[in-house]
Amino acid sequence: MDQERRYMNPYRALRNKYYRNFWVVQSISLIGTWIDTTLRGWVAVNMFAENKASGFIGLIAFLKGFPSVFFSPVAGVLIDWFGPKNILLYSQVIDAVNAFIMAYLVWKGLLSPYVLLALSLAMGITSKFYLPSRNTFISNIVPKELLPNALALHSMIFNVARMIGPTIAGFIVKSYGLQVGFIVNAISFVPLIVVLFFIPDNYSSSSNVSFKRFFLDLRDGIRYVIKNDVLSRTFIGLTMYSLFGMPFGMLMQAFVKSVVKYDILGYSLIMGMMGVGAFIGANVVASINSKRLITLREDFLLLIIGLSILAASFQPKLVPISAFIVGACQSSFFNITNSRTQLLSPSDMKGRTISLYSFINTGGSPTGTFVLGLLGNVLGVKNVYILSGIILLFFSFIRLINLVNSTKSRTTTF
Repeated sequence: MDQERRYMNPYRALRNKYYRNFWVVQSISLIGTWIDTTLRGWVAVNMFAENKASGFIGLIAFLKGFPSVFFSPVAGVLIDWFGPKNILLYSQVIDAVNAFIMAYLVWKGLLSPYVLLALSLAMGITSKFYLPSRNTFISNIVPKELLPNALALHSMIFNVARMIGPTIAGFIVKSYGLQVGFIVNAISFVPLIVVLFFIPDNYSSSSNVSFKRFFLDLRDGIRYVIKNDVLSRTFIGLTMYSLFGMPFGMLMQAFVKSVVKYDILGYSLIMGMMGVGAFIGANVVASINSKRLITLREDFLLLIIGLSILAASFQPKLVPISAFIVGACQSSFFNITNSRTQLLSPSDMKGRTISLYSFINTGGSPTGTFVLGLLGNVLGVKNVYILSGIILLFFSFIRLINLVNSTKSRTTTF
């Protein structure tokens, strides 16, 4: 009876001890990650003149996402072979080392654009293993009926971190300097790495491991997604949002500097508003019954996001409000699509389907940011925002028209 209720306790997954422990230390790590993201973006935007900054930011984003072309599908097979906990642990250790290197180079004044690009590329590679392994790991430590709620709670802390991380970063820079912010991020990995050792790993490694089997398993994962109409439709929507919606936040440093005319504190507050919206959106989604959640149409969210991006483009003073709305819709969008992907995937295929999901998400958004960033150098960041907003509006409008027509067709047939 409880499972049939439309709305439920949004924090119910925290009753699971192992998930609760993981959730707490991930909260700490994610705050550090957003401090790092804010500071790297600000370092990048100040390395070049305004007419070249957006292109360089786009290049950094591209290097973070480009490895997904090679490593996301690989990560899915390795997760299904060796278990998500091991892959997750190794990726976090490497990211911690990357953060310490960044702190040292900034402290010594040795950071150059080329080194920043190299470190961004390294982060891009590890993220392709981190994201699918994290999501698959969560599905291993919570019951299936709690999985959508656990994913929503994880999205919640991600967006709380996005809300307070940039703000903390701004004050750290003003008070102590850039290198301290990077050190804080490096230290934030330690609790997560330690706790992972104490969470039981119930995964049994595959005995059928071979070079030939790798490509067969990879092919089977891709075929499964293509043949499943619901998942293929979900992944098409995810692709469009990753390419044209995610750059709204990823190019925000350049937009704030050249259009809104704010400093790093102003940028931090705007990103904080995006995080507040995402937190609220995650809470709403977390309270929805899992059976109802995966049937919701995310096209309405894409429509609202497109309108919000256009509002920010034509009225820069509305950027904080637009950021709040985009944050709420984005959080809801990813929770719906992520939960649907995991719940519709069999256990022996989950690592591969989630890795393909991550491939589109983490590969599409940097690619879109890179292309739109280069266009921003030519057309201006404001005009690029207008273009992306129009594309999202057109796509969501077409999808909603098709939904209405298909509904009418079924009604007429009946």
